[in-house]
Amino acid sequence: MTPKPALPKRLPLRRVKAGSRWMRIHAQGRNAVWFGPSPGRQPIHRFDDPEGRFRVCYFGTTLEVCFAETFLRNPPVRILALDDLAGRSIATVEVRRDLQLVPIHGSSLARLGVTAELASGIDYAGSQLWSRALWEHNDKPDGILYRSRHDDSALCVAVYDRAKDGLAIVGDRSLAEDDRQLARLLRRYGLGLTN
Repeated sequence: MTPKPALPKRLPLRRVKAGSRWMRIHAQGRNAVWFGPSPGRQPIHRFDDPEGRFRVCYFGTTLEVCFAETFLRNPPVRILALDDLAGRSIATVEVRRDLQLVPIHGSSLARLGVTAELASGIDYAGSQLWSRALWEHNDKPDGILYRSRHDDSALCVAVYDRAKDGLAIVGDRSLAEDDRQLARLLRRYGLGLTN
């Protein structure tokens, strides 16, 4: 069993101002702001709680990183099915109150005593233990800010359910409805499209 992380007395925190916007690609017909896993389900994502006491919702700071995190999770990906894209929506979510996030990148890595592997490695059990330790910390962060494993040019956000009152969906549309945008994303990642 991995030992409990030894955290500093004061966490390195980054304030996200009210009015900031994030994005999330989600299945059509489902709420974009969904905190998982469902009660009784095992944690499957990087910063899910291994004990199930809190839930997490994942966002991207750009459309590109949302696309990469959704469709490029199992490389190598070369072709996407149009049905997969047509069944997804892209939501824009606005932060309605200031949030405090723990950055797991840049100089914060040294302050936390970790490497970037915490947010990019394949050991989700270790990342989940860190998430639990951060959630339990006296500073009570609202979530985690980290570099995408699938497109490290942008940041992702894992928000704890204690901050769900600070989020509001301000836009939600089909991912496939904008042909130019979709073509740009496919070009960026060198992907083909099939029916």
